[in-house]
Amino acid sequence: MIMALAAVGLFLVGYQWGNQFQREHEAPLRIDGVLMRAPVALPAFETLRGPQGTITHADLRGHWSLIAFGSPGSAAGHRGVARLIEIANRVADQPEVRQHLQLLLISADDAPRLARDFERLTPNLSVLSTSQDEFERLQQALGAGGDGDADTDADAADHEQPPPLFLIGPQARLVALFPGSQPAAQIAADLARLAERPDAFPPATEPDDA
Repeated sequence: MIMALAAVGLFLVGYQWGNQFQREHEAPLRIDGVLMRAPVALPAFETLRGPQGTITHADLRGHWSLIAFGSPGSAAGHRGVARLIEIANRVADQPEVRQHLQLLLISADDAPRLARDFERLTPNLSVLSTSQDEFERLQQALGAGGDGDADTDADAADHEQPPPLFLIGPQARLVALFPGSQPAAQIAADLARLAERPDAFPPATEPDDA
């Protein structure tokens, strides 16, 4: 009996040590998009308004939020929505990712009819608007430039590609961004890798104006 208990105890110690060793020696997380070396905590922002209600800073917690900037009536906005929908379709076979994924198109252009039409295209998509000042401030916080809808749309139109996407993690921190040239299939694969490694991110870097 004593030998059996000793064997069980030795197994548990070995199992725990093995798990700790594996975590400490696990390969660094790598994605095809741009992984933030230190996730950036978002500053508090004004309420974002949409046809289904509002989203606040607190609503980002507990979710993976994929953000595109662009007016719903612009070419960039249309490309952004199409890209978000394609990514949602790509993760349809990943229920854990799909369940916790929010798709957000944000602009300073309040177009409720267009917003409702877009939101009917796929679950988890919210088309949101805020003031011009807050729109630019949120862009700047994410490193998106913050020059307003017009410049963002013109840049995307010139390159004939969707706007970049910004990924906010479950702790309301910017953890990755995906250039407009990155295929949706790669982004979906990146989301799966990130969801599997929630402990891979170092402490957040607080923004200067937080």
